[in-house]
Amino acid sequence: MESVPRPNRQLRLQRRLHGWSQEDVAAGLHRLAASLGEPELGVDATMVSRWERGTRRPRPRYVRLLCRLFELPAEQLGVVDEDALDPVTARSQDALEDDDVQRRDFIHRLAALLGTAGVPVPAFDQMGAEPWERLARALRQPGQVGDETVDHLEGVTITLQRLGPARVSSRAMLGPVTNHLNAITLLLQGSLPPSRRARLCSLAAETAGIAGWLRWNVDDAAGAAWYFGTALDAAREGGDRALEAYLAGSAACQPPDRETPRRRLDLLRDVAWSDATPATRAWLAAKEADAHALLGDAGGCLRALDRAERALDEAPRADVAPRPRTDAIDRTWLEGERGASLAKLGRTAEARQILQAVLDRLGEEKERDRLWLGTALASTYAQDREPEEACRVAGSVLERAAEMGLDPVMRLVEALYQQLGAHGPRRAVGELGELLRVTRGS
Repeated sequence: MESVPRPNRQLRLQRRLHGWSQEDVAAGLHRLAASLGEPELGVDATMVSRWERGTRRPRPRYVRLLCRLFELPAEQLGVVDEDALDPVTARSQDALEDDDVQRRDFIHRLAALLGTAGVPVPAFDQMGAEPWERLARALRQPGQVGDETVDHLEGVTITLQRLGPARVSSRAMLGPVTNHLNAITLLLQGSLPPSRRARLCSLAAETAGIAGWLRWNVDDAAGAAWYFGTALDAAREGGDRALEAYLAGSAACQPPDRETPRRRLDLLRDVAWSDATPATRAWLAAKEADAHALLGDAGGCLRALDRAERALDEAPRADVAPRPRTDAIDRTWLEGERGASLAKLGRTAEARQILQAVLDRLGEEKERDRLWLGTALASTYAQDREPEEACRVAGSVLERAAEMGLDPVMRLVEALYQQLGAHGPRRAVGELGELLRVTRGS
C-alpha cells in the first residue's frame, strides 16, 4: 500500500515566521551554496513546496543547507526521519556541519546534557504548531515522573538560562529551548502528584519565559507575547508568584521600534510587585525608569532608579535564589541601566562617563548587555554631534549583534544611522550605512 504524504508543517511554520515565500527559501539556498563555493543547486519554489507538502524529502545536502539558512537543527525543521534518527544523533550531526566553533561546542554540550535526562523525547502531533500551544493543552490535562527527573530538568533549565544569547545567537538557542519545553510539556500530560506537577509547571513557565525573550531578540513580538502569556498561565498553576511577577514585567516590554512607554508603565503598575523577589523588583523598577526616560520625564526616571537601588540592597547574596534566577541583576547591571536612561534624557556627559566605566567592567558572559549599552553610548556621541565616534561605536555593536541575532539592537543602530544622516553626508556615516546593508543582506 502506498504511503500517504505527511506534510512538513514545521518547515512551513519556520518559513512563515521568517516572512519568507517559497521562492525566498529557494533563492536563499542558492545564495548560501554559492557563498560556500558549492556546485549549483537544482532547487526552486516548486521543490520547496513539495518538501512542505511531504511529497518529497530533501536530500542530505539540502538538509544541511536548510539548517544553515534557518539557523535551526534538522529536527526543528522536520527534515529528518525521527524514527530512524534519535534526537541526540540529530543534534550531533547538526553541530558537526556548523563551522561556528562556539555554536558547535554549545550544541554538543546541550545534546549530551539532554541525552542523559532519562526523559522521553516528545513526538508531538505537529497540528499543535508551536510549543506554547502544546504547553497550553498540557496545562489542562492531569499526566509518572520522579523527583530525579524533575531535578535533571531543572538543571537543564538553569543551563539554558545561563548560556542564553550571551554566547550563541538567539536563533540557534530557540531549537534547544523549545525542545526542552516540549520535554517538560510531555511529562505534564502524565499522572503526577500535585507538588511535583506544580514544580514542573514552574519549570515550564521559566522555560517558556526564556523562549519568549529569544523570540523578542529576533524581533518576533507576536511569538514573544504568546510565550509570555502561556508562561504566565503555567506560573499561576504552579503557584510560583515570584516568577509570575517577573513574567508579567517581561510581557510589558516591547522591542524599541514598537515601544509605547505609557503602555509599559500601565502594565507595570498591574504587576504584583510585592510578590517579586528583590532582584526582580530592581529589574522592574529599571524597566519603569527606562519608560520614563523615553517620555522625557527625568523626575520619574530618577525616582524609579532609586527604587531599583533600594530593592537591590535587599537582594540575597546567596548563589541559589528562587525563580526567576536573575543573578545578572547586580550593581554593575543597574549602573548600566542608569547610564542608558540618562542617555535617553539627553544628559550625555554624565551618561557617557557611566556607560564607559560599566563597559570596561563587563566580562564576556555579559555580551548581550554590552551591545545594548553600546547603542546607548553611541547615541550620546550622536546627540553631541560627534558622528565619527558614534559610527565607530555603533559599527562594532552592529557586527556583534548580527552574529548573535539581536534584531532589536540592529534596529537601534539603523535608527541611529538615520539620525546621523540628517546632519549631512559624512564618510563615517556612509561606512556605517554600507555595514548595515551588508549585515542585513540587502
